[in-house]
Amino acid sequence: MPVKRVMRVLVTLDGPQPDERVLRTLWNLLDPDALELTGLYVEDEDLLRAANLPCLREVSFTGSEAGLDAARLAREMAEEAAAAERAFETLAAGLMREHRRLAHHFTITRGRFAQVFDTAAADADLVMVTRALHATGMRRRLGRSFAPLVRQPRHVLFVNEPWATGSSIVVLNCSDQALDYGSRLARAEGLRLVVVTPIAVAPPRAERLPPDTTVRQLADWDEEKIAELCLREDARLLVLPEIPDLDWQELLVSLMDRLPCSVLKLASDSVAEGKVSSG
Repeated sequence: MPVKRVMRVLVTLDGPQPDERVLRTLWNLLDPDALELTGLYVEDEDLLRAANLPCLREVSFTGSEAGLDAARLAREMAEEAAAAERAFETLAAGLMREHRRLAHHFTITRGRFAQVFDTAAADADLVMVTRALHATGMRRRLGRSFAPLVRQPRHVLFVNEPWATGSSIVVLNCSDQALDYGSRLARAEGLRLVVVTPIAVAPPRAERLPPDTTVRQLADWDEEKIAELCLREDARLLVLPEIPDLDWQELLVSLMDRLPCSVLKLASDSVAEGKVSSG
C-alpha cells in the first residue's frame, strides 16, 4: 500500500478567535489524514519599534488621538498570541477526534513579520492566511503585503472571515487542478460551481464538470470583468490559477483588494502537482 505524502500547511490567523469553519475548509480541500498543520503568530518587531517614535499617533474610530504606548502594545500582542494559540489548539483537538493522525503545532515568535513569515512559508506546501473583513481595535498588521506569497511556487489560500458568506465557488481558466479544487469544495460546502473561461477558449466538456455546473465566458479577460462576475455570482471563493497573457500577480493582488470573497491562488510550478490526494 503506497504511503501518503504528508502535506505541510502553514496557517496564520487574523485575531484570537478563529472560526472553526476556516480550518474545516482545509478538510474539504485536502486529505485530512495526510496533513501537518503549523499555526503561526508573529509579534511584529517593526510595529513595536515604531511605537517608540514620538511622532507616531494612534487614531481611534471615534477620531480621538493618542501616542502609542510600546509597553501596552507588547502586552496586547502577547495576550493576542496566547489567545490565538489556545483557539488553534482547541480547534485542532476537536478535529483530531475525527482524524486522529492530524499533526499540528503552534509557533509564537517575535521578529520582522515579512522575514519570519517568508521563512516559515518556505517549508509549506500550502499557506492559509486568514483576513478579517471587519477589522476592529488594534488590527493594524493587516496592511501587510502578500505580494511575495503570490510569487511563490506554492498554493496560497487567502480566507476572508467570516468564511460562510457567498453561495458559489468561481473557477477561472479551469485547468484540471483548478477544476478539481473547485469541484471538491463546492460539493463539500453545498455551493454552486461556476466555471469561467475566455470567450476564445472552448469551455470544458460536460463530462468533466459536476452536475448543475454553470459555465460562463468572458470577452474581456481583465480585472474589471472578473470582479464584476464574482460579485454577480455571489462568490465565496475564487479559484485562480496562473492566467497566460495577463500580469497574473498584479491581477491577484488587485482582486483581493476589491473583492469580499476568499481567494485560492494555485501554484503553476509542476512541483505542486500530485501533492493533494484526489480523495
